Order: sequence, then structure tokens, then C-alpha cells
Amino acid sequence: MVWMPTFDAENQVRDSKEDRPYVPVSRGGALLAEVKEVLSIIGKHKLTLATGHSAPDEALMLIREARAAGVDRIVVTHAMLPPVKMTVDDMKRAAALGAFLEFVYNALIGPNKVYDIGAYAAAIRAVGPEHCIISSDLGQAGNPLHPDGLEAFFRALRAQGFTEAEVDRMAKVNPAKLLGLL
Repeated sequence: MVWMPTFDAENQVRDSKEDRPYVPVSRGGALLAEVKEVLSIIGKHKLTLATGHSAPDEALMLIREARAAGVDRIVVTHAMLPPVKMTVDDMKRAAALGAFLEFVYNALIGPNKVYDIGAYAAAIRAVGPEHCIISSDLGQAGNPLHPDGLEAFFRALRAQGFTEAEVDRMAKVNPAKLLGLL
């Protein structure tokens, strides 16, 4: 698994309005040569790409270039969550290009809650569970343990009308495909 920059991504630093060094993946609407080289290596070695905290337009460029470089396992890191902030249309484009979209429980809880489960459910339905991955994004002090968070996330999704098979697909089958285990 190879992640593009997360907390040091240019998009993250700009979105957080911080004054610190950052790592760009694009300039002037085009991916940097170094990023294209990394994508080539990912394709050559049959690794998995995570788009990190890239902006939606950058994530879509990464997906297109990765596919051209032979990368067939791609996930858009917590697609709706800031600083990524993909729209449903962006997510549909990413899915059409062959990427999975990640939805994380961490965005639904605590003082930094960004969404309620209804917004997530609507986005997942619009994109299709076959294109989605659900994970915890937990591990921080004060948050639930991963298993507890995932169990709560699964319950919340089932309460929104997702079937056990759909939850299993997003929590087990799709992640296994993403990692090349299926």
C-alpha cells in the first residue's frame, strides 16, 4: 500500500490554513514528474495506491495516471472528509475510473464530527456499495477502539437500510480486493 501525502499534503496544509512546509502532488493542473514516477513504480510492483489528502481534482488526476501506469487497486482516502471534500459527482467519477471510495467512522463521532450517518448513507447509495470501503480511521486518544467503532458503524449503516451483505462487501470483500487478497 502506497499513500500519497496525508497530513503533509499541500491540500491539507492549505485547508487547515497552516503556515508550514507541505508536499505537493501537482502544479499548474498537472501531476509532478516525481509523482508519475511513483505511480509507475506502484504499477510495476502491483501495489495499491491511496490518494491521501489530495484535493478532488488531484485525486482524479492520480487515479487516471495510476490506471495508465497499470495500477488496478486504488482507494480515495476518506473521500468526503475534509480536506479531501469530494462531492458525490467526484466520487462517481472516481468509481467509474475504477477506484474505491473510503468512508470512515471517525467522521461521525466526537468533537470533530463532520457528518451524520444519513449523509454518508446517501453518498454510499449514490456511488454504490460495490465501489465503497468502510473503515474506522480510529486509534486516537479519546476515541473508541477500532473494533468498537467498526461495530457501531456497521450497526448505524444497517439502521440506514444497508443489508448485512452490503456491509460485508464494504467492510470485508472490497478491502480484500483493494489489497489484492481476492
